[in-house]
Amino acid sequence: MPALEELLRVYRQEVEKWLEDGGSPSWSMVEAEIGWADDLARAWSPVSHLNSVADNEELRTAYNAGLERLTEHENWRQQNTGIFRAYRQLKESAAYSDLTPVQQRIVDLELRDFHLAGVDLSEKEKAVYRDLVMRLSKLGSKFSENLLDATRVWTKHFKNTSGLEGLPQAELKLLKGIAQAHGKSGYLLDLNGPAFHAVMTHATDRDLRREVYTAYVTRASDQGPMAGKWDNSPLIREMLELRHRLARLLSFDNYVNYALARRMAGSPGSVLSFLESLAEKAAPAARKQYAELEEFAHSRGAALPLEAWDVAYWSERYRQTELQLSDEELKPYFPLERMLEALMHISERLFDFHMMPDDSIASWHPDVRFYWLEDREGRRFAGLFMDLFARRDKRGGAWMDICLSRRITESGLQLPMAYLTCNFSPPVEDHPSLLTHDDLQTLFHEFGHCLHHLLTEIDWPQVNGINNVEWDAVELPSQLFENWCWEEDILAGYARHFQSGKAMPEELKKRLLRSRHFLKSLFLVRQLEYAICDLRLHLEFDAERPANPQDVLEDIRRKIAVIPVPAWNRFLNGFGHIFGGGYAAGYYSYLWAEQLAADAWGRFRTEGTLRAETGEALRKEILAVGGSRPAMDSFVAFRGRPPEPGPLLESYGLS
Repeated sequence: MPALEELLRVYRQEVEKWLEDGGSPSWSMVEAEIGWADDLARAWSPVSHLNSVADNEELRTAYNAGLERLTEHENWRQQNTGIFRAYRQLKESAAYSDLTPVQQRIVDLELRDFHLAGVDLSEKEKAVYRDLVMRLSKLGSKFSENLLDATRVWTKHFKNTSGLEGLPQAELKLLKGIAQAHGKSGYLLDLNGPAFHAVMTHATDRDLRREVYTAYVTRASDQGPMAGKWDNSPLIREMLELRHRLARLLSFDNYVNYALARRMAGSPGSVLSFLESLAEKAAPAARKQYAELEEFAHSRGAALPLEAWDVAYWSERYRQTELQLSDEELKPYFPLERMLEALMHISERLFDFHMMPDDSIASWHPDVRFYWLEDREGRRFAGLFMDLFARRDKRGGAWMDICLSRRITESGLQLPMAYLTCNFSPPVEDHPSLLTHDDLQTLFHEFGHCLHHLLTEIDWPQVNGINNVEWDAVELPSQLFENWCWEEDILAGYARHFQSGKAMPEELKKRLLRSRHFLKSLFLVRQLEYAICDLRLHLEFDAERPANPQDVLEDIRRKIAVIPVPAWNRFLNGFGHIFGGGYAAGYYSYLWAEQLAADAWGRFRTEGTLRAETGEALRKEILAVGGSRPAMDSFVAFRGRPPEPGPLLESYGLS
């Protein structure tokens, strides 16, 4: 906190001094501000990151205090009419035409963001805006804390494997490792991803599946075994109300219109049309797939209708029968270390760089590894932290975040650095970390995000890497990168048994490739359910008669959902993307960007999936430029035309 306070003091002091001296508009003023802002980002990044991966009460206190100060600072800066006038005067001056296109875009984006932060409001309205932003920031942080607390408090202990029938040896070793981490013997279930999915996919005890499912989908809610403890329901209702008030204060009809002012889609109608068109095509296929799943389960003795805690279990049995394929058969061929080698191979072939480990770099946990990215002459141009295993004090899921942004400083070039975070099953005893193919796609997905940040060639943090890339286009590199998980070159060269070293048998590989569209429409409909719910919650909010968010979700489920969900399911209470992250009125972005990625992949399929020239084009036109130009311009520069919907439908087997 003392460091943060000093950086904030210097920032404010320098701005006020410049304004007192007349506040003349110039690029040197913009450049100075970039430096002060980046100094803040450099100090705050590790604190924010540790809050997600090494949670404790002392850190929470410091993080929340720092977050409050930063939010206050951002409000002060964005509503400062002196700074705003200087940017506007620079835009209107002859000096603007002398700026580079990247510098002009920085000025244009700053002016847009001043308006979206309420610089045009009266002083009384500005105070209201600041209160709304501060409160929303606190609510989002509290939502995430509640979810983490509710996730880690629930456990179920087994003295032996009795009651865990059906779980393969790898999963049993995982549960044994969790027990040891808690200082216990035997086996321990928790609600982190690896253990939860192990039980839902493999446990033959239906009552156990129901118990674990119930605990998981009622976290931080008024239902389930922890009912009323860390309940996020009041936070959700308040956040929706405050977001609506914020949008109305800035003269937007609703929060969706406000959010889309910074996004590629442009209007709620465009987004709804996109989602509804997908739903129209996906729903019949999903219903057919679910009917086939129920028919299969019934033929094996399952009672119908299937319940939500039955679906993953019977889907895995169905996959094993239809495709003769199971995660347990595949996992030995996807040891984590080999898959990291595959990432490095792709990077070298497509983008001509090497990843060199450096154990001397300090980190927050012994499992964390650090790599330098080096060009062919051995020059370091970026750095990457990887934190890949699930832990009790670590937020669930997978994500990429910024450690440092590329910038020219007085001492030279500040290299870009990123954090790549996952929650894979850790090694246990003599057993290495083995990935499912879904895990592999997650690893490749987050690595794609990292490449977007690390391969930048723009020296200004405002628009390099993932910064100021439209939120509904920022998933393009990550979703594109998932495609290499299915490629022959990768599977043949790197999918090798962790014990024998033998390559994946050709027949097993064919079965894996056939699984690409297996029950995929069910997954798509679920994503559409989440995206439409997010949009409707923010689009239809009525301040006079606010709807119960749970009722909105249930209405959507009645119309498009295929898989049954019990009435006590409280998915929204754990929907961190929109209530604890940056995807409010933007969860549709995954599917929007997936359309871009599917179309971009078409060029690789045509020209060669490891063709260096195509990789160089991707690097030059999309990865290197980041947010320095509109995402549509970057896509067209790479693909040669605007995006088309056909490849996305084909990727789901719907064309």
